[in-house]
Amino acid sequence: MFKVAAYFILLFVMIGEVEAMQISFFEEYPDDGTAEKVSGIDFDTRIYVAARNLSAFYSYEAQFKEQNGYVEEVIYWPVLKKEEGYWISPWSDSEALLRVFQEITERKDKRELEVLLDLEPSLQRSRLLRFKEFKHNKEQIGEFIKKAKEHNVSISTVEKSYISESALELLGLSFAPEEYGNKKIKMYYSSYRRRFLPDFAVNKLFERKIQRYAEEGVQVGLGLIAPGIHDEKHYITPEILENELKIASDYGIKEVVIFRLEGLNEEYVKVLEKFA
Repeated sequence: MFKVAAYFILLFVMIGEVEAMQISFFEEYPDDGTAEKVSGIDFDTRIYVAARNLSAFYSYEAQFKEQNGYVEEVIYWPVLKKEEGYWISPWSDSEALLRVFQEITERKDKRELEVLLDLEPSLQRSRLLRFKEFKHNKEQIGEFIKKAKEHNVSISTVEKSYISESALELLGLSFAPEEYGNKKIKMYYSSYRRRFLPDFAVNKLFERKIQRYAEEGVQVGLGLIAPGIHDEKHYITPEILENELKIASDYGIKEVVIFRLEGLNEEYVKVLEKFA
């Protein structure tokens, strides 16, 4: 009898120690309606917001935090002009990369700043044939990440999940945290795969990836619940999102980032509340 009682006491303590998962959001296209989406969040959250410069970012940061006290942090996600490559990569315009990195490291206010680098091949596909500045750009990105802490900056890198790590590192689209000090977020948007594969197969692949990411201490991007730059029309349902969040939670993923805030509605919020 004593052993049974002790077991339930231990189980109760273990359950009480389970930490809630950090539920965050990407917002690639902030506009006048974004504040309304922010106001619908009723749990502690972080928002990764895309902006062309620090001035625009600071404006979004102030607006979001004023709109909703649950917004604990707003993270700067710098994006380039489309003709400059849009995303951060060795194929991007060298001067554009320098502009972004210098603005961050030479900012007058030296308060702590978290920066998200979306490491993806150039949106302007013709740039993929330009290798003249590739090596220089790759080194420039790596140097920025490695020295960020000297400027009171912490770096998160968003990386693709369907290309091998070694290939991504060779292409300058992945940087090892143990060497560079960054935090990794792997994009695993199952909505893409669900167009071609049955749910049971996608779920199995998803769980396998999540297990690996949990072991590596990597965080995960989930979605889509709204379109990105390619105007996608395929999204995961609230039911699918709940299943994916449960898997991530069971394996101990610390943070999931939903792409993107624009798609948030009451049905999704009800699901997210269970895990936040």
